[in-house]
Amino acid sequence: MNSILPTNELCYGGDWNPEQWPAETVREDIELMREAGVNLVTLGVFSWAKLEPRPGHYNFAWLREIMDQCAAAGIYVDLATGTASPPVWMARQYPESLPVDEAGVRLSFGSRQQYCPSNPAYKERSVALAGALAREFADHPALVMWHINNEYGCHVHGCYCTACEGEFQAWLREKYGSIEALNHAWNTSFWSQTYNDFTDVYLPRKMPAQHNSSQVLDHARFADSQLRGLCIAEVQKVREVDPSIPVTTNFMGEFPFTNGREWAKHLDVVADDSYPDPALAGSAHEVAFTSALMRGYRGGQPFLLMEQTPGAVQWRPENSPKRPGQLALWSLSRVAHGADGVLHFQWRQSPGGAEMMHSAMVAHAGKNAQTWAEVVQLGQYLHRLTPVVGQRVQARACIVADWESMRARAAVVGPDSLPPAMHGARAWHRTLWEMNIVADVVGIDDDLAGYDLVIVPELFIDYPHFSARLQAEAERGAQVLVAAPTGVVDEFGRAILGGYLGSLSNLLGVRVTQHAVASPNAQRWNIPNLDEVDPRVDRITRAVQVPAKQGFHNLEVRSEELKRALDQIGTPRPNPRGGERAEYVMATSEASDFTDPMWLNDEVEVMAQFGYESDLGGWPAITRRRIAKGSAWYVATDLDATGRAALARVLGAFARLDMSGMTLPDGVERVTRGPVTFYMNHSDKAVQLSGVTGFDLISQADATGHAVLAPRSAMAILSR
Repeated sequence: MNSILPTNELCYGGDWNPEQWPAETVREDIELMREAGVNLVTLGVFSWAKLEPRPGHYNFAWLREIMDQCAAAGIYVDLATGTASPPVWMARQYPESLPVDEAGVRLSFGSRQQYCPSNPAYKERSVALAGALAREFADHPALVMWHINNEYGCHVHGCYCTACEGEFQAWLREKYGSIEALNHAWNTSFWSQTYNDFTDVYLPRKMPAQHNSSQVLDHARFADSQLRGLCIAEVQKVREVDPSIPVTTNFMGEFPFTNGREWAKHLDVVADDSYPDPALAGSAHEVAFTSALMRGYRGGQPFLLMEQTPGAVQWRPENSPKRPGQLALWSLSRVAHGADGVLHFQWRQSPGGAEMMHSAMVAHAGKNAQTWAEVVQLGQYLHRLTPVVGQRVQARACIVADWESMRARAAVVGPDSLPPAMHGARAWHRTLWEMNIVADVVGIDDDLAGYDLVIVPELFIDYPHFSARLQAEAERGAQVLVAAPTGVVDEFGRAILGGYLGSLSNLLGVRVTQHAVASPNAQRWNIPNLDEVDPRVDRITRAVQVPAKQGFHNLEVRSEELKRALDQIGTPRPNPRGGERAEYVMATSEASDFTDPMWLNDEVEVMAQFGYESDLGGWPAITRRRIAKGSAWYVATDLDATGRAALARVLGAFARLDMSGMTLPDGVERVTRGPVTFYMNHSDKAVQLSGVTGFDLISQADATGHAVLAPRSAMAILSR
């Protein structure tokens, strides 16, 4: 990807809403943008009411005046189509355009995203507005990119009105072809749900008991396709005028309701909104993980951070501001991990409304706010990092993350109940990140040839074609790790019969026979305190052991490689739970969800087994099967951080990954992007680095072998 800007610089700026302010404030904003080094602003995201005050009557004069001022100041524009927040006339004249929730309640006007994706009036007026803007501004010198809508599905994931039900039925007819095929896929013979025609099918609204999980899965796919269809319609409309202008919309990390990997196929630039919580120590990893996710959407292409905040948001129950230095540090981390620009929501903090307390580049206190100096400083840093523009991040490890599997696991009723999220992908990515091993996040259709370590956690859907590709990667020499729960259902959400893992069983040499889920929070819902035991009188209950209640398992390590890795980490010996059976142990996470008892063939080595203090004692927990030049590993449970780290050390050694970053001081992250190596100190202490030579683009000084990094700061060393 070439630079978004003609100047070939990193983008810097944010959402600007000049319609909220008088003309003198707008003029002041232009001067402040120059001072801060802003070169790109997003205009019009929430401006539909001003752009089209009455149906079909457009008011673009104010926007042209603003864009003219931007062009004169050397500031480029990412112009939004404004369709994320329909105006009040839409709700009044077309009340059926308002969405309906699962309980049948029609939502009202007065917030944002109050539109039904199947409503003809919304479809017509949104595409018309996008087309009118394109005809008016496509040749404007300030315009460099189109911004379609905003954060699709953020508040309304799907509408449950009768019009959407009709579209759902049509979608199902196209997918299945016959009602018999749908009945089979959904197993509707259970609970007497058999349908005679597609018009019989309801939306999965609020129901007396649990939903049919296959119906829920298909509805999630349908709702996603509805929103994606709206986006594609606007994309096509603006491209009709000038297809050379890049088009984007903004994603939200691993937001479960929109499959960003599918959406990215229709866009020119991948953009992300990201708000890590400064009150959480692990938020630095969120920056790295979501960046890997975004660049993975288009084969490693750089992406754009469309939204972040200089300080605190307003929508959490408690909203802590970023710490001193954290704005620059996390922004530079974004760049290190593949961003070609850093933008914010928003430029000037709103004087009122729902996001009044959401911080901005220009706070309510203006230049008197402590964050202003950091905003200006960040602009200076980004201006110096031109050598990374368009460059790709170097990674030899990858994590496979699959949206469909995330949805399928969330749809299935039992054996656990989790919100849709990429728990396994995040956990394994963090393990590698903590080791300073850069990992991409890829999908099941992406090219894996450049990776020596491929980690496949929680691939809930069995994909035979992907299993064959993993086999080929192991044969060429890759280390392939598969972690539970994987291969549980097929693409329709039906259970894999004959043993889980399905098509992966041959690769791994393992067949899972059942799931064993820990229940540390188990309780009888209608009898309080049932789990309390008085050992003085409860003579039967006091003798009952409940291993599932402990919520985790100890694993007895049998592999010498794993034992050496545990020695390097410094895990306690002997068994921390007591007893002499195991000298070396690993543990599963106390939030463990799935554990898989399994059978394995003679080619498989057992690297660790479940400890005998649980009902799974002696069952394999970690296995390895050697395949040609590589190996296929299986982890039958959710390892805790120590267990993942120990196994990752072994995998990294077999894959011949560079693990020298583990010797860096605590808190220091290292990432190479093109000719630049970033060192980022996330800790509260200054650290000393040795062997660092080159030119530091941030400080504009030479590094001659010894460097000191201040707390929450970074270096960007240009190699020579």
